[in-house]
Amino acid sequence: MKARVHAVAGILALTLISLFFTASVTVELVGTERAVSIVKTSIVVALFVLVPSMMAAGGTGRSLAQGRTAPMLRRKQRRTAVAGAIGLAVLVPCAITLQSLAAKGDFGTPFVVLQAVELVGGAVNITLLGLNARDGRLLSGATRRRRREAAATTARL
Repeated sequence: MKARVHAVAGILALTLISLFFTASVTVELVGTERAVSIVKTSIVVALFVLVPSMMAAGGTGRSLAQGRTAPMLRRKQRRTAVAGAIGLAVLVPCAITLQSLAAKGDFGTPFVVLQAVELVGGAVNITLLGLNARDGRLLSGATRRRRREAAATTARL
């Protein structure tokens, strides 16, 4: 059960960050200032789902890793710590500030610079969490099981 909660929380976090990134890029390229403001407000509201999902993924991951010392597991833990730090120190403050600026209609240089910082931080977190998802599948044996099942199905045909 703990492994399933971990996987769902991690996938939810990765999905939300990817959605935030995609929505921000899309609305900046083709949206109106009002659309930018709506996206920025939606992201801030969705932080109330993202932050707990990141905490759940981190907490269950720490619990699942207890007593294990595999190098892949240590890399996964380091990536999680970096992603969490980027999220709390960069992405959350950027999201809140960008929403505030957008709500005032202030799309000047501070907005553009913060938006760039947020996009870079988001891209780094998407990469880190994506690598963690891949390694989590490898650590759980899900990939090996699927290959064995596929081979067994093929052999029966």
